[in-house]
Amino acid sequence: MEKTPSHADTAHREVAGSSPDGIPQGSVDTTRWWRYANLRALNLWMFVPLLSIFSQGFDGSMMNGLQSVSHWQSYFGQPKGATLGIFNAAYPLGGIAGVFLISPIADRLGRRIGLATGAALCCLGAALQGGALNIAMFVVARVIIGAGSVVVAGVGSPWVTEIAHPAQRSTMTALFLTFYSIGSIVAGWCTFGTFRIDGTASWRIPSSLQALPSIIQVLLVWWVPESPRWLVDQGRNQEALDMLAKYHGEGDASDPVVVFEYNEITAALEAEKKEMGGQTVVQDLVAFFKTPGNRKRSFIMVWAAICSQMSGNAFVSYYLSPILTSVGLTSDLQQTLINATNQMLSWFSALYFATLPAKIGRRIMFLCSLVAMWIVVICITAGSAVFANDSNNKAAAYTVVVFLYLFSPAYNFGFNGNLGLYIPEILPYRLRTRGLAFFYFVQFSFMTLSTFAIPVGLENIQWRLYIVFIAWIVVEFVGVWFTFPETKGPSLEDIAHIFDGPPARDTAAEKGLKDAPSPIEKTPAE
Repeated sequence: MEKTPSHADTAHREVAGSSPDGIPQGSVDTTRWWRYANLRALNLWMFVPLLSIFSQGFDGSMMNGLQSVSHWQSYFGQPKGATLGIFNAAYPLGGIAGVFLISPIADRLGRRIGLATGAALCCLGAALQGGALNIAMFVVARVIIGAGSVVVAGVGSPWVTEIAHPAQRSTMTALFLTFYSIGSIVAGWCTFGTFRIDGTASWRIPSSLQALPSIIQVLLVWWVPESPRWLVDQGRNQEALDMLAKYHGEGDASDPVVVFEYNEITAALEAEKKEMGGQTVVQDLVAFFKTPGNRKRSFIMVWAAICSQMSGNAFVSYYLSPILTSVGLTSDLQQTLINATNQMLSWFSALYFATLPAKIGRRIMFLCSLVAMWIVVICITAGSAVFANDSNNKAAAYTVVVFLYLFSPAYNFGFNGNLGLYIPEILPYRLRTRGLAFFYFVQFSFMTLSTFAIPVGLENIQWRLYIVFIAWIVVEFVGVWFTFPETKGPSLEDIAHIFDGPPARDTAAEKGLKDAPSPIEKTPAE
């Protein structure tokens, strides 16, 4: 639930001359952003960091598709059970290693260098994957891709959050994870188009194409504006102000939105430096458990990571082929076509749902998504059980297929764009990249568990494995209900107040508006 504004909240907004959502009224009409040259350029350049999650979506859909490609199956010896689990688990294992690169690169060298480094690793891994000569080479390549993809995701997500116009931040950040579905669509149709090729090119082509978004990023990342928060943290305040003025105020440094943002950023980072300045990485990690607010953030990140990987989504992301086989759909054509069209439905739903967090709130979307997934998994389980008892029951098989299609929209409602927005915005600047690294560490750890365990479970207990997820989603719902606060409304810096209480306001937002030095004379109150 949203916090009811206190007297201090009202006073703060009166000082800022802001609208009810905490953002001052600027000279730029963001509802018609395409009319403003600099804001239009910013939103177009944001396409580069938005591509950061593309590789993860491509990977799951590609591996789904390759399991339906006869030449891939025969080349690698018909992998099943634990062997198939190793193929898929190699990717998140690489991601676990990659999380340790996110903060050192992105916080010390900047968001541009961080993104470029991760993208370069993805290019290397995709080249090795496309040219793999044996299982070991294919698995190593997937480890490298996993490491690179988590770096670009861990850098790209906060970068979008930090450079987007405040009036567009929730939508732009929510759009981040929709590119997962775009990657899935490209991979799905690619494997559908190449499975007919008589030779190893049927799987080498999609394996190599995983480098495509990373190549685009390596080439274009140098034109994306650097994060003003990172610039202020490096003492480059004038560059930060110039960036805000150019892209959020169309060159007007006295624009109320620009002044508000600059003062909030400088004041918040000044307060964070006093509290955490000079700490080592280990001390920063300890900070996640030092205060009640940070302990709550840490629990939310862990729980959100678990919900994002242990709600049954691994079935659709990595093991669609064996599930379809279990209900009698065995041909390459059927399976690759279902995979490709399912990814299109996933993208359409993700794209629309990315516009909703700013309208209906984050918390309600998480809860509704879990309820929807629970219902879908129950229906998949029931259909699979009926078909297992009567293999001639086509209605049961088609029921499973229909609800496999519906799972992605149910998941996307709360755990696509909404999750990509929620995690970066609950973290203060100094903990943002380290917090995302921690989040991805937990997420990829559970992804490793699910991708390795599910094929073993499907091989040994078939549809009965789904029952575990029916029970577990109920537990996830309870955790979200009692611990996830609503963050709809406040500015990026003001969200800290929800977790840290009124003292954070005195040292950040109010101090920023009243006392923070600014190189410009006009203030939002004028």
